[in-house]
Amino acid sequence: MAAAKTAQRRRDLLEATSRIISERGLSGVSVRAVAERAQVSAGSVLYHFESFDQLVEAAVRGAIREFIDTRRAVAEGHRDPIDRLRATIHAGIPERISDDLRVVYEASAVVREQPRFRLDIALLLERQVALYTSIIDVGVALGAFSPRMEVPAIAANLVALEDAYDLYLLDPDNWQRETYLSNTLQFAEIALGCRLSGEPPTASTAMPTAATDPEETE
Repeated sequence: MAAAKTAQRRRDLLEATSRIISERGLSGVSVRAVAERAQVSAGSVLYHFESFDQLVEAAVRGAIREFIDTRRAVAEGHRDPIDRLRATIHAGIPERISDDLRVVYEASAVVREQPRFRLDIALLLERQVALYTSIIDVGVALGAFSPRMEVPAIAANLVALEDAYDLYLLDPDNWQRETYLSNTLQFAEIALGCRLSGEPPTASTAMPTAATDPEETE
């Protein structure tokens, strides 16, 4: 019973920390702010973690995992490789900035001064590339794609386009989502010899095969 209560308290603190980072940035997170958000004492915040830095690092890591899991869920909602790729690209250039993506932005912005986030950001990039690589590999095997360059390069370029274009989410005066989305879809069409125009498909109720798990490509 005590162990379950402790685990729940840690989850509450991590969620509170992640929300504060999303709303106020890394510079706005503090023991007091987390304690107020989680409705606990400041001493309770530090009791459950070796240090406040450890809490912040764990919160960032959790947000990155959530971001990765969300991307995978979008892809796994579609059996057809064309639909899967189109939906993944649409999700990669979103209509709004999610809480976990805000945390990713925050960690990415300070990684040079705070190398403690470097491995987490590197893992995020690796998993994003692995997801696209898996989608493309399955599509090639099924005859849906005809790559015109190396598959890892296509996957990496798609992630690079997402990362560059997603900066529009931080600037409401630079709202060119449809242009950026169209550009990315056109690159994928050229690189893979396929057609991706049209609205993103509705997620299929059928589950994909195990071969589509990007972790199996690692």
